[in-house]
Amino acid sequence: MTSIIEYQNFVQKALKDAGFETHIKVTSGKVPYEQMLSGEIDGILYDDLHIKKERKKTVSTSFPLINTRSRFFYLKDNPKFKDKNFSNSHLAELKGCVSSANNIIEEEALRRKLNFINSSSPLQSLTAVLEGKADYFIAIEEVGKSAVNAHPEARNKIAFSEEVFKEIPLYLTFHKKHRKHMPKIESALIKNLRGDLRQYPQISDNLNKDP
Repeated sequence: MTSIIEYQNFVQKALKDAGFETHIKVTSGKVPYEQMLSGEIDGILYDDLHIKKERKKTVSTSFPLINTRSRFFYLKDNPKFKDKNFSNSHLAELKGCVSSANNIIEEEALRRKLNFINSSSPLQSLTAVLEGKADYFIAIEEVGKSAVNAHPEARNKIAFSEEVFKEIPLYLTFHKKHRKHMPKIESALIKNLRGDLRQYPQISDNLNKDP
């Protein structure tokens, strides 16, 4: 997804300005937070802070870098969404799917008393919708779109709601051994967030311009 690449580029540029060269590592099938704790990677770009375990071993930015949004994804030809109705009363009659990896979305779905099943990933949630096991799934916009683009049977079949399910702030988090570098890193991030963001057209609206 272009938006994810833009975000990665933004963080890499800010870290370079702070004097650090970075290498993006794809952690497919693994939990990035756990890899950071074990020392396999230095930090994670997308941290919504929902994992509370062993936070004393980590250090996060004191402000979110970006405020992303979670949305509903569903089959375009599903007649149950012909009126684009995403009210709680309407959703209560349908079955949704939520990745158990995103506690913030799951907690909001429970708060709204939605009828949903859990999956291990957004891709599995997408598969549930394609196979008719769920009417919709909820995911962070960028992640959901990436899952759709990665699935050959999903392209041009899945729509996503204009309605936002929940706003989700994302932070940059490192292993605590990098704590001493955080003032320099935050200073570079603030400078970039308040600078020229035209090179990030897909995410500029969501970036935190007043950290």
